[in-house]
Amino acid sequence: MDVRLENFEKMRLRILTPGLAFSILLFSGCTEEKPASVMPVTTDSELALEFYETGMVAYDQIKLSLAWENLNLAVEQDPDFFMAYFWLYFMSGKDSKKVLEKAFQSDIQHNSGEEQIRLALKYLVDGQDMKAVEHIQNLVDLYPSDPHTYKILYFIQFHFLKDMEAAIISIKRAIRECPGFPLAYNYLGYTYMELEQYKDAEKAFDKYIQMAPSTANPFDSKGDYFMATEQFGKAYDSYMKAFEIDSGFEVSKKKAKKARLLQEKAAL
Repeated sequence: MDVRLENFEKMRLRILTPGLAFSILLFSGCTEEKPASVMPVTTDSELALEFYETGMVAYDQIKLSLAWENLNLAVEQDPDFFMAYFWLYFMSGKDSKKVLEKAFQSDIQHNSGEEQIRLALKYLVDGQDMKAVEHIQNLVDLYPSDPHTYKILYFIQFHFLKDMEAAIISIKRAIRECPGFPLAYNYLGYTYMELEQYKDAEKAFDKYIQMAPSTANPFDSKGDYFMATEQFGKAYDSYMKAFEIDSGFEVSKKKAKKARLLQEKAAL
């Protein structure tokens, strides 16, 4: 599944990740710079930080309604939590203007990474996409081992600029720098599909499945590949595999039904 907001069943994800344990060490209401492999986020609430980290775990698992819920809980705990507002902005749809206003009203002193994101966001809103990319490239250079930086860069290049070649370059760098980042292969697969490079897309999705075989989204994404290449029977099986792994992936079940109908139609 591409990373867009879906109507999954809402439930609280209670996961304390190694990344959260590390981030708690960085947790601070001030902006003192410390060497880090991931970009620290600025908040004065440990609970807000926990909700944020949980939300980002859900985001990576494409449990986007769950990510949305936890990020909103983060800003309830800390109304000045800039990075939580930033991710909510990309997931907001019609409410994006309201979220954006809150992000810019955030009364904190940003660290160097957050400042690059803030500037990029301003340029993005002003329609200066290339200036936005420039600042996110700076962010990636500051924290080349942080997968979240590549997500932001990819999102702008793929969704705003529609620059698939640049998106591929960015994701391939993410794969080199963050070898334990399965979602990179999801991004790579969809980008190749946009370019109709289906063999490369299949390889990317297969790698995604290999790296995250117990999660639903890799199989949903492979189902999208099979649909794009009109392999409707395989699409059905892949979507149903996603739904069997996680019954919260109702969208996979719906797509499986569509794949079965197309398979039956093609057989006539």
